[in-house]
Amino acid sequence: MSRLTQKTPARLATATSVDACSMNARVDPTGTARGHRHIPSGYAPWITATQACLIIAMLVMAGGVMGWCQPAQGADQHPAAQTLPPGSALTFDEAVKIALTQCPYFVKSSLDIDIRRMDESDSRYGLVPPLTFRTYYYVNRPSGVGSGKPYSLNFSMDPYNPLGAYFTLQAQKLVTQVAVLSHLKIISKSLQSLGALYLDLDTLNQLAANQKELVQVARENLAYVENRLSIGTATSLEVTMARQQLELAMGEQEGIALSQKRDLNGLKGFLGMQSVSDFTVNYRDSRRQVLGNFDPAAASLEQAKNRSYELKAFELHKQLQAYNIRLAIAKVFPSILFNTQTPDPLSVTTGNGLYVGVGLEIPVWDGLKRIRNVSRQKALLRQIGAQKTDKESSLEDKWFEDLGDMQEKGVVLKTAQAQENLARLKARQNEVRYQSGEDLTVVLESRREVLSFKREALRRNLDYDKAVLKLRESSGDLGHTYVDESSWQK
Repeated sequence: MSRLTQKTPARLATATSVDACSMNARVDPTGTARGHRHIPSGYAPWITATQACLIIAMLVMAGGVMGWCQPAQGADQHPAAQTLPPGSALTFDEAVKIALTQCPYFVKSSLDIDIRRMDESDSRYGLVPPLTFRTYYYVNRPSGVGSGKPYSLNFSMDPYNPLGAYFTLQAQKLVTQVAVLSHLKIISKSLQSLGALYLDLDTLNQLAANQKELVQVARENLAYVENRLSIGTATSLEVTMARQQLELAMGEQEGIALSQKRDLNGLKGFLGMQSVSDFTVNYRDSRRQVLGNFDPAAASLEQAKNRSYELKAFELHKQLQAYNIRLAIAKVFPSILFNTQTPDPLSVTTGNGLYVGVGLEIPVWDGLKRIRNVSRQKALLRQIGAQKTDKESSLEDKWFEDLGDMQEKGVVLKTAQAQENLARLKARQNEVRYQSGEDLTVVLESRREVLSFKREALRRNLDYDKAVLKLRESSGDLGHTYVDESSWQK
């Protein structure tokens, strides 16, 4: 009888065989047997039992990991979209609720969280070694081979490093948390833009009312000058100037109306409500709506650092890099191998059964890449620490810049308000003079100056409120008020 030899596997492995009737049977790892072996009839049930145990073990491990993965998948559920009741006015708080569920600017970062959670689920499944099943059936075989079955069954496992799988999962959890913090940072910045829209709309509404009065004053002035021209006490040049002032006031009024329309369209786009026709915004007292109980004097740099999403992300990056170091160390250790198979039908082996092998995969030479990778990951950890320090310095600079900008705009606002008050006092003085026989032109000019200074004060007040809003966002109070960070980290 000719003997067919099988090449010895390169991987280190040990093979064992279990016989239901005898424990003294010897197995030749090379696949060549010395003489015919008698296989007792009680062997076939053992094969079936072993296969059943393998299948049950695989199902138990897979079911356990799927149950463990359930929290991460459940966290992908998003809040239900908010709807606006017909005819109701949209306040800032209601706009925030709608924005958090359907703002198109949040889609990308929200999907990034979903992707990271799927990666996290992949890492959880990675804790179970990947098992591959292979089977061959030979329609013909060389003469002289054993009388075994014409088919082969093989269950094999890829090189598995349990420490590496565990550290990969922990690192992926941190990557998900970093994605959440990036999403919350985008939300905080976007809420600042939403608040600025409400402040703009409120100011534009007041400017429109003020400009309406300016147009009325210009009309009265034009009528008065035309009347003087009819009686010969005014010139045509004065009429032309009065008419030009009216056209200028009406042009500014039209510009304010266009700005209101533009901001309303911008708000609808921000909320993803372009198709809503019955859209009414309640921007009355927008400063109280947007700024709430925020006190700039009580805000501090320490509070801004504690609530900074970017600094929290850097702290997570440090923890992530620590896991990367452990993962690099884990890759130095050997990987586990597992294999179970039936005899090769092309071998001279005449036995039947399922043979289990366990071994190790040990790279002999890789140019010391794994050793150097550990040092590389430690250097990256120090680099992240330096980046966090730079970010803290940048945050301090931005904080004092925003604080100084707010204080500067506050001074400008006080100046504008003082000029408005002074103009009102002069207007009262000219009213008294008019009652004493002074020309009406002086009164109309005083009223125009009061309205002009009031317009300037409204604009400076808007600048100051936006500066306070920016400081509120920098302090972390805006995001902390409307978004529960812990609910996103689950």
